Amino acid sequence: MSHKYLGLCAMVLFAVHLGADELVFDSAAAWADWQQPFGLTEIGNEGQLQLVKFRKNINAVEDAHLFSHETKERGDEVFGGIWEAGSNPQDALLAIDGDPLTFWQPDPNSAPEDWFITIDLGRAVLAREIRLTFPDQEGARPLRQFTVLVNTGVRINATRDIFLFRSVYRTTRPNDSTSIVIPLEFPANDSTLIVDADLPVDPGNRDQYQLIQYVNITAEEQNADGALAEVEVIGIGDNISINTDRRGTISDGVNTNDTANLFDSDLNTNNSISSTSGELGWKDGGVFFGVDLGAVFFVDEMFIYSMRSQEGTLGFGVGWSGPGHTILFSDGSRALGSSSLPVAKPFDYDELLTHLGPGEDRLYYFHYLFAPRRIRYLFWHGINDEGWGQTKWGEFMIFSPGYPAQVVLRSDFIDLGAGNRDNRPKVISKLSWDADVPVNTRIQLRSRSGNALQQLFTFHDKKGDEVTEDKYNSIPKVLKGPIDTTLVVGEDWGAWSNEYQSSGETFKSESPRRFVQLELIFATDDSEFAPSVRSLAIEFEEALVQEASGRIEPRETRPNEATRFTYTLATRALPADSGFDRLRFTLSEPVDLQAGVEVRAGGAPIEASAIAARGDSLFIDLPQALTADSLTVSFTTRVLQNASLFALDLGAVERPGLWQSVETMSRRSNIVLLPELTGSRQLINDLAIDPPTFTPNGDGINDQTEIRFAVLKVTAPEPQVQIFDLTGRLLVQLQPASEGSSRSFVWDGTDLQGAVAPPGIYLCRIDLGAQTGEDDAVRLISLAY
Repeated sequence: MSHKYLGLCAMVLFAVHLGADELVFDSAAAWADWQQPFGLTEIGNEGQLQLVKFRKNINAVEDAHLFSHETKERGDEVFGGIWEAGSNPQDALLAIDGDPLTFWQPDPNSAPEDWFITIDLGRAVLAREIRLTFPDQEGARPLRQFTVLVNTGVRINATRDIFLFRSVYRTTRPNDSTSIVIPLEFPANDSTLIVDADLPVDPGNRDQYQLIQYVNITAEEQNADGALAEVEVIGIGDNISINTDRRGTISDGVNTNDTANLFDSDLNTNNSISSTSGELGWKDGGVFFGVDLGAVFFVDEMFIYSMRSQEGTLGFGVGWSGPGHTILFSDGSRALGSSSLPVAKPFDYDELLTHLGPGEDRLYYFHYLFAPRRIRYLFWHGINDEGWGQTKWGEFMIFSPGYPAQVVLRSDFIDLGAGNRDNRPKVISKLSWDADVPVNTRIQLRSRSGNALQQLFTFHDKKGDEVTEDKYNSIPKVLKGPIDTTLVVGEDWGAWSNEYQSSGETFKSESPRRFVQLELIFATDDSEFAPSVRSLAIEFEEALVQEASGRIEPRETRPNEATRFTYTLATRALPADSGFDRLRFTLSEPVDLQAGVEVRAGGAPIEASAIAARGDSLFIDLPQALTADSLTVSFTTRVLQNASLFALDLGAVERPGLWQSVETMSRRSNIVLLPELTGSRQLINDLAIDPPTFTPNGDGINDQTEIRFAVLKVTAPEPQVQIFDLTGRLLVQLQPASEGSSRSFVWDGTDLQGAVAPPGIYLCRIDLGAQTGEDDAVRLISLAY
């Protein structure tokens, strides 16, 4: 089907190279296909990807053209700006262009009733004041007599765009001022609630706000040169709840309906909260809703608008704000156990506020102020399931003082093999980025990779409801709706990698792979600052061979016992593959080169051109490049940690820096177990003090003693080795002479001050600092002259 094909293509990013082996994201077009929470990111002036900063004390006229809403007579998507001008409409935009030197001037010959202008803010705005600016020059003077009216956006007719305006200002004498400020207040009881008692709040601004969408200025007198230069509406701030449904999710209880309408900045849509028929409580009664904002925000202000009786097209039965409610919040941190809340995921929620009896107090508008909280998830519930009547709310507004605290972006599936006819996988070497990261901000990056994608089909009936595939196939063709196709990871994909700590770090996911997906997280602890990314690059090369898998034998051994292991490698290659001539084993303990390393290709022994052990790695150079031969490598080493990993990477002398990881032939076939450690409490093995009696007199013979031991099961923290005299006084804490599971510490007979200790018997105490197990030991050391 054609729609399946289109859906499939839309989900894959093809690797169009800027270089031979690099895919770079550094422009608006490159970032456009990333999955980004709607409205939270933008491209800066220099092409950098950055977060959007949310503002307080905004001019809502300035960006009205960015917001749209449904109308009854003008279409489903009408953008803010000039709604109507009765006279000289072609110049009306000059009244909202941000330039006080330009102006709208009604035609003196127009009828008196046409001397008006109406501004649409594009959305409902919680506003503090309206500011009017008038010109004062030859031929253009301030309007002398006028009225300012506002409307919340609510229509009073179900089929037409008819609004009831309310006056907020009217001149009482001829105006000659070029600037007028009109404060806005709700005609109702005080409803601002200070959640945090010590929060500093300006008393003058505490109750100065009103919800509006339309502003009308109507001249009451036709002065021949009357004009209006600028209209500003100063709002409390950017309402971050707008578009919540496009970047997060909203869930309702059985007695809360249409909660999504609270987050659309349109008072013509509303939710409903109803009572149950019995005393079930809010949870069993379903008087709750949950909201995922789609990102973590710093939130310090909320506003709820409750609809009044007969407001708009509502009837007499509506007009009650409810018996009270509680609002909980979470930043997305997981709860330690299951949640007591009826939520899909057990996040750790804290109570933000409980508001008792707003209905009894005849409050309709709830304005909550508090110190900033990190919030992604909100959970609202009534204090009980009764007493709600026919409660309808119009808006739930949320305000933030700056940048979001955390925003997660994900790339679509990046196809690194799209440029090859055979769609070959690539060896992904590293990820690099160029970013601006101010203090207290972070860039976090993770990856995952795979060779296959799967299609997931979602079936719908003609009404748009999701149905099962069986039901879809059984209904008549005329009742069938569309089939949506989504690409998801295949079975060979790994989990998300650990975070990359620095630019240029080696790729952490499985490689070679054809597909890659990246996750980029912008995070900040300070709402005034945020990181930005100028570029992000994936570096990759052609794979040495198409497939490489291996296994280690034996799969079990005894702790700290020299064991002969054999690693078997199987590869599959295409004629175009260059092959490999270098092996890199990463082991838990060094290889015993004295015991020999044997290499066989196709069953026949071959002589390695170079063998070297560096730390926990074994490097082997082969005399020639191999492609599809079976290879075995035998070597001797010890294992001190249970479930130790024996990892192998393939390389090529002619391609330095390139390492292709080898997969497992079967699950955990590169893991060696230590069955004797299961249930054992022993953590210190092969403890030796050599010599047990030493003479630090500078003659070059037994001038120091070495404390050697092997650490079983424990990898951290650093063991402590201390020397005490027989009274228990600490002489010195020794520093390690080696790292890894086989540890070595040397004592030269001096104390903490560097003085040589007197002859005698001393106690050597070893402490691994483990939480469980036998993690300490004490031995005697003799010092003589």
